[in-house]
Amino acid sequence: MREKELLIVTGATGGLGKAISMYFASLAVEDRTLYPILCCRNKDKADDLREYVEPLGLSRSDYEIFLTDLSSTTSVNELALRIKSLHMPIRVLVNNAGSMFGSYQTNAEGIEMSMAVNFYSSARLTEMLTVDMAPEGSIINVVSLVRKYTDIDSDFLKGYPNSYTRINHYAKSKLALSIFTAHMAERYPNLYINAVDPGVMNTKMLKMDRWYDRLADYLFRPFTLQPYQSLGAVMAACENTDGVSGCVFTKSKYFPMENKIKNHPLKHLILATICNSVELVTY
Repeated sequence: MREKELLIVTGATGGLGKAISMYFASLAVEDRTLYPILCCRNKDKADDLREYVEPLGLSRSDYEIFLTDLSSTTSVNELALRIKSLHMPIRVLVNNAGSMFGSYQTNAEGIEMSMAVNFYSSARLTEMLTVDMAPEGSIINVVSLVRKYTDIDSDFLKGYPNSYTRINHYAKSKLALSIFTAHMAERYPNLYINAVDPGVMNTKMLKMDRWYDRLADYLFRPFTLQPYQSLGAVMAACENTDGVSGCVFTKSKYFPMENKIKNHPLKHLILATICNSVELVTY
């Protein structure tokens, strides 16, 4: 019998994350050698998630939910070590977790929170788990269209408290993750490493807590995608029928990562930031 392989998703209880969790559950029902690991922060939401995945045919022994706080480096380390302790190769890792913050905040290490959750933790977790990937396994990072409309400098981890806006810092974090994705695809030719641009989804992150939220509900939200509509991009990246790497998948196509991102002047600094911190962890 073939050994079990892991399907891992972070941000498992959000809109797209829940859709991915149900997709992984369906795959595991069809192929009992697949073992989903659904990672999220909130215990109550984790309990609710069980009500979605178990009716698809999973029992409690067929998958696990791991609680983790991706704003915390310590929590990310613990998550990686817990995954490693299963001694199962990883077939697919989807770094889906993402947040926007209404005001400038930093985590315990002084990293701006959007950057900590959306980039640093995802990149750190990925780098720690590369040795545990199955042959030709897939790493999929969920990015955003806004990666194209911003830039970062050498202070990108700290952020910019005097000019903070939630959308711009979110965009910077997704740009950093995109740069890391492109560079990682070059470094690991034996793996499939791609990004997913799910489009603008109708999720709670679109709520700005401003007077124009109600106006946006009428003028903007009707044209956004429901999470299940964006799931197709993730599914296409997981199936990856053409065996591509270093690409961005949308719900209708895929294309190589943009050259200005692939060749960004800070790509080596971004890599060093992650790899140097990972080297300090004792497995």
